[in-house]
Amino acid sequence: MPVILESPATDLACAHCGDVCPAEPLRLAELPFCCAGCRTVYELLNDNQLCTYYALGERPGLKIKAVELPGRFDYLASEAVQAQLLSFRSAERGRLTLHVPQMHCTSCIWLLEHLPRLHAGVVEARVQFLRKEITITYLLADISLPEVVQLLASVGYEPQITLAELGAQPHRASHTLYYQLGLAAFAFGNVMLLALPEYFSFVEDLQAGFGRFFGYLSLVLALPVLLYSARGFFRSAGQGLRQRHINLDFPISLGLASLFSVSTFEVLTGRGPGYFDSFTGLVFFMLIGKWVQQRTYDALRFDRDYTAYFPVAVTRLTPAGEQSISVQELAVGHRIRVRHQEVIPADAVLRRGAGQIDYSFVSGESTPVTRAAGDLVYAGGRQLGEALELEVVRGVSQGYLTQLWNNPAFTKDAAGPTLETYANRAGRYFVALTLLLAAGTLAYWAPRDQATMWRAFTSVLVIACPCALSLATPFALGAALRVLGRHKLYLKNAAVIETLARADTLVFDKTGTLTDPTQSAVQYHGRPLLPLEKQLIATAAAQSTHPLSQRLARELATEAVPLATCQEYPGQGLSATAASGQALRLGSAAFVGASASGPEGTPETCVHVALDGELTGYFTFRNVYRPALPAVLTALSQRYRLAVLSGDTDAEGPRLRALFGPAAELRFGQSPADKLAYVAAERALGHTVVMIGDGLNDAGALRAANAGIALTDTLTNFSPACDAILEAVELGRLATFLGFSRACLRAVLATFALSLCYNAVGLTLAVQGHFTPIASAILMPLSSLSVMVMATLLVRWAARRYQL
Repeated sequence: MPVILESPATDLACAHCGDVCPAEPLRLAELPFCCAGCRTVYELLNDNQLCTYYALGERPGLKIKAVELPGRFDYLASEAVQAQLLSFRSAERGRLTLHVPQMHCTSCIWLLEHLPRLHAGVVEARVQFLRKEITITYLLADISLPEVVQLLASVGYEPQITLAELGAQPHRASHTLYYQLGLAAFAFGNVMLLALPEYFSFVEDLQAGFGRFFGYLSLVLALPVLLYSARGFFRSAGQGLRQRHINLDFPISLGLASLFSVSTFEVLTGRGPGYFDSFTGLVFFMLIGKWVQQRTYDALRFDRDYTAYFPVAVTRLTPAGEQSISVQELAVGHRIRVRHQEVIPADAVLRRGAGQIDYSFVSGESTPVTRAAGDLVYAGGRQLGEALELEVVRGVSQGYLTQLWNNPAFTKDAAGPTLETYANRAGRYFVALTLLLAAGTLAYWAPRDQATMWRAFTSVLVIACPCALSLATPFALGAALRVLGRHKLYLKNAAVIETLARADTLVFDKTGTLTDPTQSAVQYHGRPLLPLEKQLIATAAAQSTHPLSQRLARELATEAVPLATCQEYPGQGLSATAASGQALRLGSAAFVGASASGPEGTPETCVHVALDGELTGYFTFRNVYRPALPAVLTALSQRYRLAVLSGDTDAEGPRLRALFGPAAELRFGQSPADKLAYVAAERALGHTVVMIGDGLNDAGALRAANAGIALTDTLTNFSPACDAILEAVELGRLATFLGFSRACLRAVLATFALSLCYNAVGLTLAVQGHFTPIASAILMPLSSLSVMVMATLLVRWAARRYQL
């Protein structure tokens, strides 16, 4: 039996989710439950001896929403849908990977991996916690795909199946780099072993007897390293040359090619064993740096589009009744039903019902838009209220939302070239210096000593190959990525740190970024309400699906009173009559009979109250800004230019001005294109812009900015295409993150200086012809290791300085 969690007060805690139970909880024996959903899940687990679930975490259970619509998962029985969702299917078995955002603790993992005990048709369930994914193998004869999803939903883990999941395969990180690194390590170790006779005099007899054979064997080992392990450097250098740009991989590739060629020439002509130990070691150490750089957040998706927001199925209305179909099957002329809190999947005409459409995801406007029969509603809006009957006028791929996302103006390239990294800038000058020194070495030694000439020329290219320079950036910034990731700022790649460090302009969205979308401050204005009147208002408001009514009911939170009648008028308000006979009207000014313009001096959203035909007052709902906002804006305003781009009206202007100060630029009523244009204009003026926003209405600006940060209250929720994802709870540390980024760039510059010192020493030896295989084997790995260690230590010191 699970332990009953008790709240600090005398209230009972739900035995499943731990929430405070209502005055009269639903009981099972001696256990209280806050809702029927929680009790049902407990019964299911208890019947299958799975109550260990409750012992693995303090609050393992989740609040269960009772949303049971018949046929809700019928669309999954479609062969077309299954062909796209299933990653494997044979005559007996099927396998698919589903996204389960509710997964949050050890109990979740334990329960989900024990699904076979809940249904014999489930063969295996494997969880990937970081990506919030579960891979399920099931028997086609015993359980269907809709039943698999229904099973997950029945225990509180309904998978999130969106349009983006159709055709998606399970996430598999690329193993190519691991194979390349393994091959380079194998070759490096063996070639170093074969090169021992060159380093120690006591094995000279071994060199005399087997030296030529060891040379050929080293060539055989080094050849796959050149063709496979090092091909990424050559490909990158080639792409840079095709774009008329010399990146850091160009001198690396030049040095690798020269080192391999000279070594091959020496082995084939019998002049020596070559430098294959240095060649394979160089590739190995640089691949380590690449691996460190790549080890970032496979679980996160920085390139999501509208399909990650759209539902995968919709209810179609046919002469035979309701039918659940895939969104991809929607066609012009189809009649569909969209219920409360469902997303409109395609542009459509409203045929029946009163629309209260929340377009905050698309436009940024937080106030729901009223729509009546005959009006056009756009895809991406969320219905708040009664079910609507719509007629599709444009397919999913042709809708306004899709066209907005696919607009070429919203691509990153349209905003101009990205900032050049320090490593590439240094590499461009470094390769010029390297080529100049190599040419000078040839010219000096050519008339004096032909053998020394080629050895010195090759040595210059080898020692000047910027392996340490190339390792400085990935190791320093790779360490920084891990530090920031631990504090819930997830960057797409290390180059984003350089952009954040050089930023001078920060642009914020308002709705959902500066404000907390889950809260609003409620304040009453008017004559004092009696306790019974508050109870009547709270009881009536709780009957409505409108978000303002729901927020009002939570705010009042009093004991319910019996109602004789209650009727909601979508887009206007509701009327109710208590059993005692008292009449209530709650809603817009016009609905309750107040002035159409609303109370003077109250720009906030209002809900008016009339009791027994008498106007008693009104409730105002104001945005609640995130608690850490004042402090972080004070810190940021000392160094950065600040701006706010909001799709809302200017009603919040005075409050935002007080938060941002007189120097900040505030713009309201901004469309997605307006936001993009503003960011592009700032960049054209030479500013380095960081955009912080959420939702599709910010997608263009996020892409147009030098760096786009998507703020999210839940990491697994939709985030638009961006360069970084920041969890909202850490918004207050934004100034700290930016300061840490600047410190990391200084760490990179310090490692550059160390690398240049090594190169100066090596080049002094190389141009004199004193660079030998022994010097190569010792100096190059030593320089690489010292750079890696120094980069990591400097970043850790910076993290401690900024208390990260």
